[in-house]
Amino acid sequence: MARLKKSSLRNLNRYSWSILIAFICANFSMQYHAPYVSFEGFLQTFPLIVLVVFRCERLAPLISQPEYHLNKQELFLRDSFILSFSFLLACLISLLFQYDNSDVRGWWSFIIYLFALYGLFFSLTFSIMALLIKNHKRYTLIFSFLIIFFISLGKFFPHYISIPLIGEVDSFFAFAGSLLIFHCLFAISYKIACKL
Repeated sequence: MARLKKSSLRNLNRYSWSILIAFICANFSMQYHAPYVSFEGFLQTFPLIVLVVFRCERLAPLISQPEYHLNKQELFLRDSFILSFSFLLACLISLLFQYDNSDVRGWWSFIIYLFALYGLFFSLTFSIMALLIKNHKRYTLIFSFLIIFFISLGKFFPHYISIPLIGEVDSFFAFAGSLLIFHCLFAISYKIACKL
């Protein structure tokens, strides 16, 4: 039985491994220079990570399949998986850079859940609109790389951005909102262009 568990752990795909490694590194980063080691944050977020690994194992094979083999439901699941995975991975990577931020160190388990929830909302919105676009796998992957890059390196960007007629906006929300607005406009214009 132990041999079966060992081989199944070895057979995890690269998405599962990247989440697990990023989670372990983020946990160590949050414990760095702490007066005592606490497993509270680890135990609070571990169920979410197990759920994400299970989802990675089920949905990651959809990424490698040609788009014409997938029905609309599978396309929707593939896109939502790619983007929600990107949000969570970017969050875990960003925690590595926040080891000296006492606020983040106190709330890091909540931050992971918040990013997972926000990533789920973003990915569902994106995936619904992406159904209007044919052959959009590369397009979705570009969005996921942008999300990973900007969120994981968010510490190095200005915290607030000044937008005319709106004022000071948190750069994370400005970035995510800009991506969604661009995506919606692109999907609608693509659909209109196809009908002409």
